[in-house]
Amino acid sequence: MQRLRTSLGQLAGRFRRQPVTVADPFDTLRLQTRLGYLATEIRRVENAPRIYARAHRLMAIEAAYDALLDEACRLAGVPEVDGLDGEDKRWSEEQELAARGWTW
Repeated sequence: MQRLRTSLGQLAGRFRRQPVTVADPFDTLRLQTRLGYLATEIRRVENAPRIYARAHRLMAIEAAYDALLDEACRLAGVPEVDGLDGEDKRWSEEQELAARGWTW
């Protein structure tokens, strides 16, 4: 009888809906604000005619932007995509967040 209960419990667990986590709106707003700031900073560095250590600054800003995108994806419930890195991953995450209503 106990084995039957255990088996039924496991089977029911597979079909039970997983709880949906609702993100704190202030965390979402904070991330969107930071993403917007870093996106603006990336454009500024890319378009500046003369800037000291441009490549280094650009790599640092893009790394911070990518880290925030990863955090935003976790917060929004975007599944992690394997096999992508760099600009492809960035583009994919931006599209997934935009599809969920995120703006920055």
